[in-house]
Amino acid sequence: MLTFLNIILAALLIWLTCKYFDLKKTLKPTEKRYSELVNALASIVDRVEGYDKAHAKEVAELAVKIAERISKTPEQISSLETAAKLHDVGMLMISSDIIKSRRKLSEDNDFIMKNHTLLAEHYLKQEVSVNDDIPTIIRWHHERWDGFGYPDSLRGEQIPVLSRILSIADSISSMRSTRSYRKRSYKSDKEIIDELKRQSGLQFDPALVKIAISILEENDNNKD
Repeated sequence: MLTFLNIILAALLIWLTCKYFDLKKTLKPTEKRYSELVNALASIVDRVEGYDKAHAKEVAELAVKIAERISKTPEQISSLETAAKLHDVGMLMISSDIIKSRRKLSEDNDFIMKNHTLLAEHYLKQEVSVNDDIPTIIRWHHERWDGFGYPDSLRGEQIPVLSRILSIADSISSMRSTRSYRKRSYKSDKEIIDELKRQSGLQFDPALVKIAISILEENDNNKD
């Protein structure tokens, strides 16, 4: 059952996002405070989903690194970073019984789960300027390069590049994570790299796969 607390958290997160953008260009100290609050509330979404770590933060950091490699503008990178932190806010509007189910979802519940991107877009568009691309970046972050994603079955370059970046960053972080209802499937970044290669041209943009792999390999080299 959708809880009253989830509704309150979603409303608060959206309100803070609105205020964040209103103040972004004028009050730097206030911007920092609101950014910190958005980070804190994004971590609540992580807990609702059962992640064992700061998933949204990791997604944002990786997405920014990829975007920098393809020379996106500071404004685009800023939008992508915020979209990454808020990418699963729609989950607050879905029953935890569905989110944390250990069984294969029924057709109806699978439909509800896949609507989390639309829920996020809808609620954010109510508060954020229609000219801002954050809601649509979130809407399409589960589209696939081969056209078998959702919600609109876009394929290839029909999918905005920032959504493609968010998709691969989200997937990498998820593969690295354990959830309260699901064990970690990939034991190392090497296994994740192998999976990225398998999904290159299927789930993910092949050019972005190469960039993501180079970042993961650099991180491994820095550990040595």
